[in-house]
Amino acid sequence: MLVLEDALRRLNEIVGNRKLRMHIEYSKLANALKTAGTLLYEVKYSYVDAKSLAVLEVTRNLVNAIGEFADVFGAAVNSQGYKPQSTIEKLVLVEVYYALSIVGGFEERLQNADDDPALAIDILAVEISQKKAVEGSTNLTECRCTDGGRIWTIVTNIPDVETGMRLPCAILPPVDMMGIVSEAMFLGGEPLPGNTEMGPLKVPPSYAMDQARAQVLQITKRMT
Repeated sequence: MLVLEDALRRLNEIVGNRKLRMHIEYSKLANALKTAGTLLYEVKYSYVDAKSLAVLEVTRNLVNAIGEFADVFGAAVNSQGYKPQSTIEKLVLVEVYYALSIVGGFEERLQNADDDPALAIDILAVEISQKKAVEGSTNLTECRCTDGGRIWTIVTNIPDVETGMRLPCAILPPVDMMGIVSEAMFLGGEPLPGNTEMGPLKVPPSYAMDQARAQVLQITKRMT
């Protein structure tokens, strides 16, 4: 729940400060967020277990409200062929996509909930397709990774990462690492078996769960 609140907080901050450097109907975004905020209060204080919460109408309505935000945002990006012109712009863009993903997957996460904080975020198996040293750094590597459906940029300090390697990663709030926007974090440097199916990891290894749990706790600290 706190990860969801954090995602909505991020969207409110971006819209409230008009951080999107594009022509977009901010009033529609603000209205969607206002609706979601009201519904979030009802969701938080529904006092039912996670699986019951997943099927409540108020939960569906909250997700739908942010779905309207996503529609307005996506239409603006696509109609203008928007391309970020700076690291800051890219960071904001990726942060929006992260927050929308958290809200959009909220119901499914509730359905699969077992009270483990690690499951509040997406844990994927990705394969490194390209890598290069980060200019000006002695220990950072920029990796282009695929989950079988899309490409992720991950900046890591794990030594000896190689192309073709499959690793677990957590989709986290993006960070600027020496001018590169990192969209996720590898969960340890231990490769997954080569035949691991890319995409969502149904049963992440224990070391990946431990690191994901720690990252979720870092996110939720800001909300308590």
